[in-house]
Amino acid sequence: MQARPLSARETVHKTLTNPPGTPPMNRVIPMLFGLVYLGVSVFQPTVEVRAESAAEAADDTAVRERLRLAVEWLAAPEREGRGPGTKGIDQAADWVADQLADIGLDTIVGSGTAAHPAPTEGRLETRSPFQRFGMTLDAKLGPAAANTAEVVGPPGQDGVPRTIPLELGKDFTPLAAGGSGTFDLPLVFAGYGITAPAEHYDDYVPLSAGGAGQQGVVKGAAAVVLRQEPQKDDPHSVFDGNQASQYAALARKVANASEHEAGGVVFCNDSDADGDSLMAFTRAGDGSENRTMPILQIRRSIIDDVVKASLGRNLDTIQKQIDESLTPQSGLLTGWRIRGQTAIDRTETEGRNVIAILPGVGWPQDGATADAGTQPPETVVLGAHYDHLGYGGANSAAPGDHTVHHGADDNASGTALLVEVARMLKQHGPFPRTILFVAFSGEERGLLGSAHYAANAVVPLNETVAMVNLDMVGRLDGNKIVVHGTGTGTGFDALVDRFVAARGFEAAKEPGGFGPSDHSSFYARKIPVLHLFTGSHADYHRPTDTADKINYDGMVRITRLVADVVRELATVPDRPGYIEVASKQFAGGGGDRPYFGSIPDFGKPGKGYAVTGATKDSPAAQGGLKGGDVIVRLGESAVTGLEDFDSALRKHKGGDTVPVVVMRDGTEVTLQITLGPPK
Repeated sequence: MQARPLSARETVHKTLTNPPGTPPMNRVIPMLFGLVYLGVSVFQPTVEVRAESAAEAADDTAVRERLRLAVEWLAAPEREGRGPGTKGIDQAADWVADQLADIGLDTIVGSGTAAHPAPTEGRLETRSPFQRFGMTLDAKLGPAAANTAEVVGPPGQDGVPRTIPLELGKDFTPLAAGGSGTFDLPLVFAGYGITAPAEHYDDYVPLSAGGAGQQGVVKGAAAVVLRQEPQKDDPHSVFDGNQASQYAALARKVANASEHEAGGVVFCNDSDADGDSLMAFTRAGDGSENRTMPILQIRRSIIDDVVKASLGRNLDTIQKQIDESLTPQSGLLTGWRIRGQTAIDRTETEGRNVIAILPGVGWPQDGATADAGTQPPETVVLGAHYDHLGYGGANSAAPGDHTVHHGADDNASGTALLVEVARMLKQHGPFPRTILFVAFSGEERGLLGSAHYAANAVVPLNETVAMVNLDMVGRLDGNKIVVHGTGTGTGFDALVDRFVAARGFEAAKEPGGFGPSDHSSFYARKIPVLHLFTGSHADYHRPTDTADKINYDGMVRITRLVADVVRELATVPDRPGYIEVASKQFAGGGGDRPYFGSIPDFGKPGKGYAVTGATKDSPAAQGGLKGGDVIVRLGESAVTGLEDFDSALRKHKGGDTVPVVVMRDGTEVTLQITLGPPK
């Protein structure tokens, strides 16, 4: 662990713990919790809940000040948007750990390694609040000597193959979307690299004629692909007129080539794409897909010579023929190959989940006094992610803006609220059940931290009765709060109604347990979840999500609500039962994509698209998809990851029955799945 900066501990921590003019916490009168029992529920109420007590009202000023200072500190420019790999995110992790430790919570034994030993300073000498995991930060081009390529043609009259050496940075460039290694691949011309069934256009059809299956001559070859799409200047084109359609995206073209089992991709500018210049290294993707095949761009003039020599027409003529007839002009570049090597250096960074615990005391066993023995305490998890976008990047809603994305609402608000709820519950605990507080990292990279926790839980998941998640809880508008997961556990709907009403909120309830935040990682493991959210806004994922726009009075009210709910879950004798809810599709959905219903397993990287299961009553569930399956083919498309899966799915429509090949316990299993209409 890096040394903590003074600003994280000395100049901020004391102020957050006891803001000037407020009494010490041990002199604050404990607040009252409870609930009014309304309707039939698995939950048996503890004590009567009522609106904010006089003690709470007196303490609200101190709570508000701590929340404000916490959000301002976490969202300050010095935190660098809490992006992975920045000093700012390390400072934020240390700050959260310090806060939870100083509240008096226990820390979980760390996952230190020889390379990253557990902290050895202060109170954390033998215990660490950090659960560590790796993630790919970015990709850079390796040494020039390790990035070489040449195009080799058929033998000439002298019997010697024609060789065209390519100069790095002038004639060709590897792209971050590809992999590293040596290659020697035959070349095929795949037009624009588009497969668009609804538009009745497929550049790969001519290449499958006479070949084995859809892949034909593409399998194992490097597909030469033009940028952009046909008829891009035609306002009446089936490809969204003269606006770029989904098929123009380079990542989509790469995924399509991968589905056809190409051995590599060679991009070539179309007639109007930046002349004959080379693209930026990350233009086709940042490398996070970890593909192994080489992905390059070669200057148009070089590809033009190869295409003309093989097909008898130059690229301008071919593009004109496609535009006029909307008929693919793909073909085998007989005798031509590309060979060389690429070196893509991927920078790995360490993510850290911050974990602290308020141990439970259990319940007296039947017929025993309270001190004569207890049942083992179960666990309630309260979580919030503390990472954000750093200086922008692929997930920014302001593309090209590389200034600090402060992330005040997303999710400094949830992080600050988690710490404050921990403070309240520590003051009034312990409770029968253990409460585990987790600040996740890697959420913005695809729920990486929560997926890692779910796969490496520090308390057994079968002892985890519920998970409550806080994400973007800083922009309360009036009294409306959004609560997801109300249908995922027995009694949740009534529980939320009672506490929301008691605190004067109006809840917009969503019963499903899946969505783009960390609660999904727990619901995928059959754990009931609740996810609180105050709604999206124009500053979402933009540099303008700043601390001055936070509704701190609203955050105080939400803090009280969350403390009520978590305390109740940690106190009532009957654990909520898991309920499987038919949910909206989760990953990569929308638009013309038919409904499938798989649940991605972000914690299981590797070849194929791994799933933790299928949502209730979904096509995937009805077709027999199971948790632990790895999808390797959908229809005639090979699947090497989530991006390929999404692309392959969009080639079908609701009502189609498609064969889906999965690896299950080391064996290939073919399922027949009838897709649903888009959701």
